[in-house]
Amino acid sequence: MSVFFKALTLSSTSDKKKMRRQILSFLGTLPVKELLKFRNVLDRIIEDKRQEETRQNNVGKRKSQRASVKISATANIEREMEFFHKTHKITIHNVSTNGLLFSTEAPVINNDILSVTFRSPNNGELKSIDCQAVRVKETNQHSYWEYKVGAKAVDQKTVRAYREMLKNRGKF
Repeated sequence: MSVFFKALTLSSTSDKKKMRRQILSFLGTLPVKELLKFRNVLDRIIEDKRQEETRQNNVGKRKSQRASVKISATANIEREMEFFHKTHKITIHNVSTNGLLFSTEAPVINNDILSVTFRSPNNGELKSIDCQAVRVKETNQHSYWEYKVGAKAVDQKTVRAYREMLKNRGKF
């Protein structure tokens, strides 16, 4: 077993490759019962490592973890901009570096581009994020409809392409 402890202290890749070959040759000399015990131990270690990694990176389809917040903000919906310039109130529930989750009474459709503006809770700095609605869930509150929207952050190139698509809509 001292072969395995040596492997932990090695730093260069050539040393690790050499040690890996030594470990495999050592395992080749063991009887089948010992190999099966060793495999069971390795399976448990691998399963524990996988569970630990999934616990740390449990973000589903998202690329980063979201922080739970409750921030009042405003949103402009790009498809409404050509007819009227209206700002909607929203409440941000979760925010991350590449997306957010918010609720609003304004009718939001999948793939809508929105410009969300809010004040950072840390320093009060005004933040503006362009995002695209990915998931929209419509729920009926007693006297109004509420839309829970999952949105991903997009760049200015995507916003310009969306605006161009809106301009050219209906033209052949």
